[in-house]
Amino acid sequence: MFTAHIREPGNEKQSVKEHSENVSALAGEFLRSCGLFETGKLAGLLHDAGKLRAVFDDYINKRNNMRRGSIDHSYAGARYLKELAENKDPKIKAAAAGIAHTILSHHGISDWLDSDGNDEYQRRTSKNDDYEEICSNISDIIPEQMADEMLSAAAEEWLNIAGKLMRLAKGEDAKREAAFYIGMLERLIQSALIDADRTDTADFMSGRATEHEPDRAGLWMNMDKRMDEMLAAFSKLTDSISVQRRSISDRCAAFAEHKVGACRLIVPTGGGKTLSSLRFAIKHCKKYGLKRIIYIAPFMSILEQNSDIIASIAGEENFLEHHSNMVSEIDNTKELEDYLLCAERWDKPVIATTMVQFLNTLFSAKTSSVRRMHRLCDSVIIIDEVQSVPIRCTDLFSLAVNFLVDQCNASVVLCSATQPPFDERKSYRLLLDEEKDMAGDHTKDFEVFRRTEIIPQLKKYGYDTEEAVGFCSEKFRENGDLLLIVNTKAQAKEMYEKLREQLGSEAYLIHLSTNMCPAHRKKRIGTLRRFLKRNMPVVCVTTQLIEAGVDISFRCVVRAIAGLDNAAQAAGRCNRSGEYNRICPVYLINFKSENLSRLEEIKSAQDISRHIIDNGDDDLLSVDVQSRYFNMLFERYKNELSYNVKDGSQDSSILEFLSTNKGRWIVRQKTEPIISQAFRTAGELFEVIDSRTKNIIVPYNKQARDIIAKLESDISPQETVELLRKAQKYTVSIYSGTEKRLIEKGALDLNTLDKRFYSNEFGVTLEGAEQEVLIF
Repeated sequence: MFTAHIREPGNEKQSVKEHSENVSALAGEFLRSCGLFETGKLAGLLHDAGKLRAVFDDYINKRNNMRRGSIDHSYAGARYLKELAENKDPKIKAAAAGIAHTILSHHGISDWLDSDGNDEYQRRTSKNDDYEEICSNISDIIPEQMADEMLSAAAEEWLNIAGKLMRLAKGEDAKREAAFYIGMLERLIQSALIDADRTDTADFMSGRATEHEPDRAGLWMNMDKRMDEMLAAFSKLTDSISVQRRSISDRCAAFAEHKVGACRLIVPTGGGKTLSSLRFAIKHCKKYGLKRIIYIAPFMSILEQNSDIIASIAGEENFLEHHSNMVSEIDNTKELEDYLLCAERWDKPVIATTMVQFLNTLFSAKTSSVRRMHRLCDSVIIIDEVQSVPIRCTDLFSLAVNFLVDQCNASVVLCSATQPPFDERKSYRLLLDEEKDMAGDHTKDFEVFRRTEIIPQLKKYGYDTEEAVGFCSEKFRENGDLLLIVNTKAQAKEMYEKLREQLGSEAYLIHLSTNMCPAHRKKRIGTLRRFLKRNMPVVCVTTQLIEAGVDISFRCVVRAIAGLDNAAQAAGRCNRSGEYNRICPVYLINFKSENLSRLEEIKSAQDISRHIIDNGDDDLLSVDVQSRYFNMLFERYKNELSYNVKDGSQDSSILEFLSTNKGRWIVRQKTEPIISQAFRTAGELFEVIDSRTKNIIVPYNKQARDIIAKLESDISPQETVELLRKAQKYTVSIYSGTEKRLIEKGALDLNTLDKRFYSNEFGVTLEGAEQEVLIF
């Protein structure tokens, strides 16, 4: 018997044969609904064939001094598959190569063509480490005739799907699009193989079996009932907004009756799109036997706010809230282990997660991200505030949605009051359903929900600080409260200080900034809500962090001009439920001293917004005007929508790496095939959020200060990891320039901030606080 794993204590052994058969069964089941059952089985059987030799058996049984990872046990199954297809039809050889890729990469994704034009597949499958010995033992897991039959069945599946994906490719660059889809097919198979391998290994090592996914019919029925009970509580409300919310919800419920691929849910801000989209998802899963509902939000504020609602309908045992802040909230070690496993596997039936986690699942190099991808199959995926997809990710996002719908049997719902026209582009177009709008004609929805008016008050050269303070003070006195949203943290700090001088005796002033840690911001927003609920005179000065998902309502908003989508989101923080019984103003102003030298996207958005405003459009919140704004934005960035990067000294893009990888084939001076992607390079370069920042722990409160004190003491590595986990809600991201200046002032000790440089008003500050200021 060749050993795959050994469980301590007891020295119990799992054979390579048993492990391979278990992984084969799991991978096949994971991929069954995608039409890749035989493919998953074949990859699972061969993935660890390289362990069928004495040197690995001696290593795992500690009979030699080989180091962990020094034995390549992945190459043999791939080489065996390649040789099995050697004398067959070229199409079968291509399918075998596609499956072999996943075997070679089941411990980490690869570049099939590196920056020097070297063929990694050829290199790995040409290895000869004990290959004859492995082949003499491979019948232990797969007899040759059975292997031949399984390859034929798997190749037929793979070729059928590859052909369908190639026909899916549309537009001006169909070849690159087709190659991208083939790359996504590889990642899907690899995801199932990685999950199956890790699941069976963990089951054996822990001595317990992971439960197979149960039938979800009963869950969807119960959730549907709970949703009806929740909606019944609103049924007696007769005001026009409540009536229209019910209308939107009912239309979404009716839309669930027919099979949906990709569609839009265009609902005015405050129109109840979270509950309406969730109602659709439940009924759609119930009707079509889908396995999972995945809710995706771009900002933590939206996610945390909506997760409580979703969990109350799904039940805590059926729900996973996956984002970085969650781990800091869990104190019990066993609960933390269970949470981290669920977060890596995404095997709960209802999941709420961030845009970052969703895009990482599709594009990151991390094996934990790849592992989750197959869980997107047979699911309803609700993407809230879809306009928040980073502009540079536009092409990747659109093509990935096409793949999820066409190959993974997913139903994708794009939610927003300000929908980018992903489906109107000439190339890399997102393919919406023919009946693409879930709520149908939204004209009346926007008429009923018209609670605000956007009023441009722009000056030719912009407002200086004193003029802006005067304007805001005037609007506060007219309306009784005010929300001012600006584009930079520096501008927010300056305007807050000036308004405090001007209005300090008339209003409560609150400043919000990403220079504050999450715990600090959360407390401030809670205070803000209490002030507004009590009709207290309050002025809040902040950046766009408040625009999406923060459920607050002012009588008046002043917004520094940026994109029209920002204007619409700012309007969503004003007269949110029509509670002020009038049309409330949202003013757009421009600042003379605004420094956007490092915020080129905001500057471009401003230019486009001003062009539309100067064109004389009356309703800047209308769907047509918002669509025109995004079309102009896409045109402005038409050469930057595929996530541009450098490949050495050459210009490239992540889309190119994940498709034809053309630049590297030019180095090789050959025509590129359709499976030569540079997955590892693309995944390592891919970032949803700019990583040119450093996280520091700030002394916001006693708990944060205690964590800092313990980190600075003599503790074990394990204690350090635990403390860093708990410190996440007390961290702030700073850029290198700020880091340098803090170091010069002696304010940073490794990754912890001196308490003098954390202000209750502003968060991280370079001045050093002279005294504590009253915090509301």
